[in-house]
Amino acid sequence: MFNIKKPRIGLAAVMCTPFRGDKDSSYQADSTSLQNLALEFDFSLKVIENGIYDLEAAQKAARELQEWEVDFILLQTSSFASGDFLYPFTDLQTRMGVWAVPEGPPTPEGGLPLNSFTASNLYNSIIRTALPDYRLPVKWFFGHPGQPLFDHRLKVTIQALRSLINLPGKKVALIGGVAPSFDNLVIDYQKPKKLLGVDVLEFELEEVLQVARSLEVSQFTGTIDEIKESAKSIEEGGEPVLEKTSRVIMALQLMAEEHGFEAVALSCWPQFQSDYGLAVCSVMGQLNTTGLIAACEGDLTSAISMLTLRYLTNGDVITLMDLVTVDQQDESVLLWHCGPTSPALADENGAALKPLWLFDGPGGKRTGLHNDLVLKPGAATVLGFTTDFDKMLLLNGQIDNTKPSYLGSRGWFKDLSLNGETINTRDLIQTLMVSGYQHHYPFAYGELINAGLEICSWLGISPVASEIYTPYLR
Repeated sequence: MFNIKKPRIGLAAVMCTPFRGDKDSSYQADSTSLQNLALEFDFSLKVIENGIYDLEAAQKAARELQEWEVDFILLQTSSFASGDFLYPFTDLQTRMGVWAVPEGPPTPEGGLPLNSFTASNLYNSIIRTALPDYRLPVKWFFGHPGQPLFDHRLKVTIQALRSLINLPGKKVALIGGVAPSFDNLVIDYQKPKKLLGVDVLEFELEEVLQVARSLEVSQFTGTIDEIKESAKSIEEGGEPVLEKTSRVIMALQLMAEEHGFEAVALSCWPQFQSDYGLAVCSVMGQLNTTGLIAACEGDLTSAISMLTLRYLTNGDVITLMDLVTVDQQDESVLLWHCGPTSPALADENGAALKPLWLFDGPGGKRTGLHNDLVLKPGAATVLGFTTDFDKMLLLNGQIDNTKPSYLGSRGWFKDLSLNGETINTRDLIQTLMVSGYQHHYPFAYGELINAGLEICSWLGISPVASEIYTPYLR
């Protein structure tokens, strides 16, 4: 349903004759090795085949990359070269990395073979001191493809670029408005538009319900089967609400196809319960399973953050959690929500579809289903823009599925780091409260902090900074 564009990486190399190391052969070998990384990291690569020895060749190479609509230029200083060769590439105003290579063995004359690092040093300094109109940061690279320092830095850049190139032009739907009294989730739509190129569409909840009510049974029986197959069990009494659940899922998917939105911030209470008699936690989980990003309670910021995470992970299933309590004994926090998490993220016990106790009516009348599950163990990341889109929360750790908790979608989060630095729970609470960060935590599996920090650098925003605990009011 949704396509993820691959980052387009352009490779060029600058050189000069006086340094006599085997720069041309080395560049050709690096080009070939980079093709292998393109397959592994999932990016498209365009190589300028010949080394650049003069300004005219630099201009021609830059034009080729521009016509190819390059997303990121990897400029190798295969040897020392004139500073003039840099300017055709910076004129493109494209994100760029400057790449130095090791010197290798001495030449027969005993002279310095390449002087590559000095050229990268020169180019980086020119950009930072002599090109005020080039406002993008520049990333340095060193080594050869296949070496950990080079590969790790490139992988992080590819992850970040995947989000940055896919977000512009995307549409996110707000359906039913923000949940009542959640005033901290109301945003200025121009903020994500200006920063990320993301547009917000608004719909009334009744528009969804009209589509849901109008569907023929044949249109959603497949969705019922998918829900049943995704769960380990459905509690007695849950079957009757599967039809309404499936109608809403299909209605939202049809609207997404018609209007072109890839994420939805759904006001999941109280109007759904009053107007349609349905709690929609399992709706949210199924939507995220099948690729339509769904955030609870009309939270547009989290929907956009979840979309960012989907691109960072190249299509993994994402969820949205609350941080509900702290265990200082083992320095962990509990991530929990009513039950909107995809069964795909459950541990070996799977997901049980149960009536949602929050909205069940008198006499045990079933109002809807939630996904009762424990998150599978593993490294995971919370990444969320603040509602002014000036900062990003970046928290990672390990999910512990062995500690008891409460009905719903949940997992204890331990071994915590904020912005890549270890943080204890007292400092974390201080950080969240002092920063004013909102109460929702977009969540994905994987160690994604470095890529999130790189996104912040490219966008010119800041990560939410750690605050040291103090016993007095701040």
